Amino acid sequence: MLKLEKNVQIKTVFTEIDSNEFCEAIKDSKDLVNAIGHKSTVELINTMCGTSLEMNRVSITANRGDEILALILTVRLEEGCVLESDEIEEFLEQGKIRFVKVEIES
Repeated sequence: MLKLEKNVQIKTVFTEIDSNEFCEAIKDSKDLVNAIGHKSTVELINTMCGTSLEMNRVSITANRGDEILALILTVRLEEGCVLESDEIEEFLEQGKIRFVKVEIES
């Protein structure tokens, strides 16, 4: 997901953020590329953030100066498991979802 250059180091900074900062960053982004590939995840984000994103299962490549916003489950799901909307909402309520901002060095 990160465009690498041979023999060149690229610094990345991972910062855990809260759900409010996550939502504001999504709403304020002028160049947002949505790569959310699961229906229940996009529904959760739309409910939390008041957005109208659609599922968009695509690969992305981050370049220098880009910022990535990610929602990360803190539990390992069984192989092939796809969460329903109520299940992912339950993970959020239980604190089993973290929000991360990744900044790619420019």
